[in-house]
Amino acid sequence: MVATPVKSSLSRMLLAILLAAVFSPAGAQDAAPGGRDDPPADAARDDSRPETEPRDPDTEALRRVRRPFNPNSGARSEGQEDPCDWDLSDNDWQEDTQEFLRGASCHTFRWFDGLFGDSVDYPEESVSGLVTLGGDWNQYEGFDGKARFRVRAPLPNLDRRWDVFFGRGDEDAYISDTETQNETFYNPGLVNRNEEDSLLLGLGHRRRDGRKGWDLGGGVRLRTPPVPYVRAQWYYYKAYSPQTDLRFRQTFFWRSDDGFGATARADLAHAFNPEDVLRWETVITKNEETRGTDWYVGQTWYHLMRDQHAFSLLAFAYGETDGPVGVRDIGFNFIWRRPFTRDYLWLSFGPSATWPRFEREDKRELSLGFGVWVEMEFGEWRY
Repeated sequence: MVATPVKSSLSRMLLAILLAAVFSPAGAQDAAPGGRDDPPADAARDDSRPETEPRDPDTEALRRVRRPFNPNSGARSEGQEDPCDWDLSDNDWQEDTQEFLRGASCHTFRWFDGLFGDSVDYPEESVSGLVTLGGDWNQYEGFDGKARFRVRAPLPNLDRRWDVFFGRGDEDAYISDTETQNETFYNPGLVNRNEEDSLLLGLGHRRRDGRKGWDLGGGVRLRTPPVPYVRAQWYYYKAYSPQTDLRFRQTFFWRSDDGFGATARADLAHAFNPEDVLRWETVITKNEETRGTDWYVGQTWYHLMRDQHAFSLLAFAYGETDGPVGVRDIGFNFIWRRPFTRDYLWLSFGPSATWPRFEREDKRELSLGFGVWVEMEFGEWRY
């Protein structure tokens, strides 16, 4: 295939945007980073290679809804002398961009792992990441841009159960484990809009049992001055039937600037058939900086369609006890999701109808909105 000037210019443009998102100063108006919410689909694991995520059983319908795309997409080209080297010989900007992101991340974290020794060969294929570009607008708050990224990689020479996380987004949501309010598969952008973004670098230790146990982590906000944080999270999974399961997480966290806090969250999902799943979610958070307790409740209907298309409809409410306004926002959000030119590029878009009220003097009125964003995955990324 011969590269055209249009493709070359698109490639350079997308690379410039992605690099700007990574290296631009923290504090730009972007949305929160994605979260490590749901367990992977299959419980079995090959113990001969370092783990990157605890794996739990799941219903077949819920697996298909959460990831209706080819899980093996974006594999590196054969014949590379160094598995981390990127190959930009492809004439399509999609492959060139994905390959550059994968290779740069692989080289960086393999070097970091080498600081702890070289007794274990580094599993280059375990480095994965997600980059998101887009934004959403509503009548109440205006436009909120999204330019964020997340990268996860194992550290086998430190310990088989440790990995490293690097990303840009809302530090409060990530540390307190409330980010899945706006980073679940189909309903991003509803909560924590216009929050200050930061670069985060951290280490995490995964539980041995995929169904229950402790996850430990800590890291630092890469700003001036740096802000360290630590968190401990208890996870519990229960499958009541092949169609119904429950997930519960209790998170305790500490930040040097905000002190201690805790978050409790429960997630119940039921598959009515292979195409339709209902999910109920409740989140409660308390920390030293809030006067009351933050809360969130939501119900989402997921529907899987042909040709890897899917949509969701979310009804939600959130607020704060003992705050100026008890219920800050209620509403609905519809999102259509589909592959975009490649099976590792996803396009999501849809309208929202909400009734926000954040201050006592505000009048609760209908606020219409619309969001659109593109996601690019590299490696075996899992939400």
